[in-house]
Amino acid sequence: AVSGHIKACDTLCEIAKPEFKARMTVKLAVAGAFHTDFMAPAVDSLKKVLTEIEIKKPRIPVISNVDAKPHSDPAVIESLLATQVTGPVLWEDSVASMLSHGFEEAKELGPGKVTAGVLKRIDKSAACSNVEV
Repeated sequence: AVSGHIKACDTLCEIAKPEFKARMTVKLAVAGAFHTDFMAPAVDSLKKVLTEIEIKKPRIPVISNVDAKPHSDPAVIESLLATQVTGPVLWEDSVASMLSHGFEEAKELGPGKVTAGVLKRIDKSAACSNVEV
């Protein structure tokens, strides 16, 4: 995965196949530069807000997309929330972690079945149902 200024990403897309033997490049339609260093200015503001709210111990562990591990300590969860603003999303690792920790079924909320499709690519036997809201 690559993130950066649009012109730099466009240049990389042009040279990825011939120079790096990339099979393909896909530009994601995203609303912002989330999970990149471009979001660094937002981290301090988020940390301030997080100190003003209470994060309670969850009834079930939360698998963080920062390190793909289950967490129950509110202080650790708070820290990971701030880290995820600029950290890469470990989606496949997070799903694998869920699958290895008693995952039963995913519920995808909203139109489309993107999450279900990605989940099936990771584990064909994983159950996922779509709930349109």
